[in-house]
Amino acid sequence: MKCHLVSFYLLGLAAAIVVAPIGLSPARADLHVIESTAPSIKVGSQLADRDPLVLPAGTQIRVVLPSGKTQTIRGPFTGAVADLAKGQPRNDGVLVWLKEFLKTGGATEATPGATRSIGREAPRPRIGFSWSAVPVAMDGSVCIEKGARLQLVRTSSSRAERAIVMEAANSERGEAQWEVGSDSAAWPANLAPRADGAYDIRVGDRPPRQIVLRVLATLPADEDVLTELHRLDCRQQFEAWVREKVAKQ
Repeated sequence: MKCHLVSFYLLGLAAAIVVAPIGLSPARADLHVIESTAPSIKVGSQLADRDPLVLPAGTQIRVVLPSGKTQTIRGPFTGAVADLAKGQPRNDGVLVWLKEFLKTGGATEATPGATRSIGREAPRPRIGFSWSAVPVAMDGSVCIEKGARLQLVRTSSSRAERAIVMEAANSERGEAQWEVGSDSAAWPANLAPRADGAYDIRVGDRPPRQIVLRVLATLPADEDVLTELHRLDCRQQFEAWVREKVAKQ
């Protein structure tokens, strides 16, 4: 009996030794490229953590690190991809949003060598990035700068339209008017934008949309924009910011 117990213990210990390295393996440090002037590295590509990174003089790339922060790397540069993100916490939420966007709205063809391609589909219409624009055709959170002059923004400017904005907490209402050819209208003057306030927006006879205003007393540094937008759940602006970076290439 004792012999069987010892054998069972040794088998369990061997299994633990085999499994342990898998559970303790470090997280991948892949980088996602959103800007590039290097001919061999395409915007929308993913640089694998196991690969070397070589940038000639006069070129640069801007990447999203596993932490969600962005970083610009300028040539001449020779180093390992994994070293660029060493010691940083991983922000899986930002990476999920980024990968989903690149798959549908901003990826480019595969890059030979150190990169893997990301699929591409036709992007859906979106408004541009802004800290003061409030889209009227979506539900969700909108991050705005404290004290900014807010604008209600639509995607079509072919006709005159009126919008009714109502604050959910107290049912206070205001109106905004778009003229033909205009895609923006001033936020109702009688409604003070409240931090974390929920607002129902109705345009014409369409179903109302609800937005929540996330008011930022101080705007984030450029490298922290994506992490802050994700933290506050401002996905439309997250995608708009990435789209503008990708579109510049």
